Amino acid sequence: MKASALAAYRNYVRAYVTASNKGDYNAKLDRFVAEPALLTVRQDLLIKFQQGLVTKGEPTSTPKVSTVDTSRRPFAAEVEDCFDTGAWDVVSKKTGKSVRTTGQATRYVVIAKAELFDDGQWRIREVSAQRERPC
Repeated sequence: MKASALAAYRNYVRAYVTASNKGDYNAKLDRFVAEPALLTVRQDLLIKFQQGLVTKGEPTSTPKVSTVDTSRRPFAAEVEDCFDTGAWDVVSKKTGKSVRTTGQATRYVVIAKAELFDDGQWRIREVSAQRERPC
């Protein structure tokens, strides 16, 4: 169960990074992400697109499942990740130049809540980037 929840998180990160690097706000993410996180991710991608921004590079991620709750349905898990965006940057699509804010945290804790859906797939329902919590 932990492995499946962790795989869902990794798939979410991979799909999001790919969509963000391409500037694809219509990316098919619902295999790995569910509401309310799906809306938030799509809004983020759309805002970047509207502002002429994309990402380039790859973040590093070291997620682990911190809790699993099988006491009630749907089963749930929480993933804690040390997310490092040092090699993944937001850039202007036109110029290729970084738009990163000076002093912005590039290594921080991300907490994600995963849920097991009726179709047997784990999906990420909530994601909280805790930029004030370095790791």
